[in-house]
Amino acid sequence: MSKRAIRVAGAVALVSVMALVAAALLMAGAGGARAFEAGVGDDVARHMPIPAQYTEQCSNGVAVPNPGDNAGLVADCAVLLAAKDALVGTTGSLSWSADRNIAYWRDGVRITDGRVTGLTPSNKSLNGVIPTELGNLDKLEMLYLYQNDLTGAIPAELGNLDNLKWVRLWANELTGDIPAELGNLADLRLLELYENQLTGAIPAELGDLSNLMRLDLHDNRLTGDIPAELGNLDSLLKLILSENQLTGDIPSELGSLANLEELWLSYNQLTGDIPAELGKLANLRKLILSVNRLTGEIPSELSNLSKIEWLYLSSNQLTGEIPAWLGSLTRLDLLSLSDNQLTGEIPVELGNLANLTYVFLHGNQLTGCVPESLRAHMTPWERQRIELAFCDDISAATPTATATSAPGATATTTSTPSATPVATLTPTATFVPGTTATATATPEAGGEVLGKLDELERRVGEDAELSGLVAEI
Repeated sequence: MSKRAIRVAGAVALVSVMALVAAALLMAGAGGARAFEAGVGDDVARHMPIPAQYTEQCSNGVAVPNPGDNAGLVADCAVLLAAKDALVGTTGSLSWSADRNIAYWRDGVRITDGRVTGLTPSNKSLNGVIPTELGNLDKLEMLYLYQNDLTGAIPAELGNLDNLKWVRLWANELTGDIPAELGNLADLRLLELYENQLTGAIPAELGDLSNLMRLDLHDNRLTGDIPAELGNLDSLLKLILSENQLTGDIPSELGSLANLEELWLSYNQLTGDIPAELGKLANLRKLILSVNRLTGEIPSELSNLSKIEWLYLSSNQLTGEIPAWLGSLTRLDLLSLSDNQLTGEIPVELGNLANLTYVFLHGNQLTGCVPESLRAHMTPWERQRIELAFCDDISAATPTATATSAPGATATTTSTPSATPVATLTPTATFVPGTTATATATPEAGGEVLGKLDELERRVGEDAELSGLVAEI
């Protein structure tokens, strides 16, 4: 069938609906297996067979009152009844029934203007599959099936849903590829598929979703390159691809995402330099590139990120010095450059960051001392791992000359230290370029502190949650 809805002028009487059902049953034989594919009512289209028995049930005058005047809702009701068992699986439950008015069905059925526009049975212990029949709900705008135990693939038939705006399928056990057909959803605003077991490459067709505002695919098993076509997503605010197995360079085309506020690419196997084009992201607040295999220096173009709040570049293979221009990023709240191959001294300009809460610089090849202005922004654990003394502590430990003299004698001096020199710290972690940083906790650091820091690097959450996590360390 064509994706374009079949329009039939005028109201359809109940007797006409039943006649169509009867004809379908006759063509199917006694088993009634023939699909009821005829388009009835305004804007009703069928893309796959729906057994006629469900259409008959939904035409009983109970599930859909006045079915002759509500053929579209009859068709939607039939889709849901046909899909119910496959969706529920063995442990879930849904209250959908032809014995109850569909307007009063619980478990996430929303009706607007006589059509099903929302399907949101989330957190219902559903352990079946996402039925292909859902691709017939041609007025559906919202599909929320998150926090269930659904298995199997994401049906390509969802790409038929021209009105779909919000899709949230996260926290299931979905497998297989992300269907390229999702790129047909021209009005899609939200696509959340994270915390599943999806494999394969990210479809380049997702770059056609010109209205998409949030794309979150983190914590799957996706492979291959990040498609350059994602740089076409002019409306995108958040791009979250962390915790996959993505390879290749970060596409320079991502620098075209003028509205982007968050870019999460951590915990992958990305290589190459950080693209200078990312400096064009004038609205970027969070840049999370940690735990990859990125090389080269931190590009000076990132100094243009005037709205940046989180800059996470840790656990890569970055070289060169820590740029002094970081001190001009006045909104910076969290700076993590740990476990790289950075050299030179820590710029005193970092002390200009009035909004800075946390800084992580350990695991590099830094020299000199830590500016005193950064002391308050380092957790006790970080102060231990940095392996550098604070500059003020070194100054306080410098010997001070005191003079003693006797009449007629030449003055002499003896040196008395005014403070105990700062002890050299024993490294608690080693980092091999190209691998994830590993560490061994010392008694001073606390037995659980390393795990908490690792979670801090992985956390996809709000600032308040992050601050609470670090406060526990």
